[in-house]
Amino acid sequence: MPNATPCQLPPESRLRDSLPRMDYLDSFEVPSRTPEEDVVVIYAAALGRLPRVFKHLLVVRSHLMKPLGITGVSYGDLARPIDTERSYAVGDKLGRWTLFAKHRDEIITGKDDKHLDFRVSVFRDARPRIVLSTAVMTHNVFGRAYLATILPFHRFGVAKLLGDASAAGRI
Repeated sequence: MPNATPCQLPPESRLRDSLPRMDYLDSFEVPSRTPEEDVVVIYAAALGRLPRVFKHLLVVRSHLMKPLGITGVSYGDLARPIDTERSYAVGDKLGRWTLFAKHRDEIITGKDDKHLDFRVSVFRDARPRIVLSTAVMTHNVFGRAYLATILPFHRFGVAKLLGDASAAGRI
């Protein structure tokens, strides 16, 4: 089973310019078996199929964080498939998040709230490989505490999603 491995953000990625500053950044890579595939299809293959346990954890986290001002997700949000036939424009929802940038080789989505802003990049390069990166900018002490609390789960989850998509031959 191909595992996603930590890597550097590709120099060609536009993620570094998507936030005024980055308080956190990580990147994971897998080889690509579909180097010519549309990035929306790659994005959906990597991020559109959450294991049931991930869905439960995200919904529980949403209920716990809602009183603190962090918006969450419902089971309905997580069950809605990403329409890979649609033509997305900046500002549209792509899955659970807002589309901030779309290029031939990269999609950047994310969300802004009062505690932190985050961006997720799915980048395809000529090696061929797929790189999934996350950048976060915190706004306050609560945002920094929240980020520190979820990072171990985030790193595991991102690597698992990307590795599973690769092992299944979806990317």
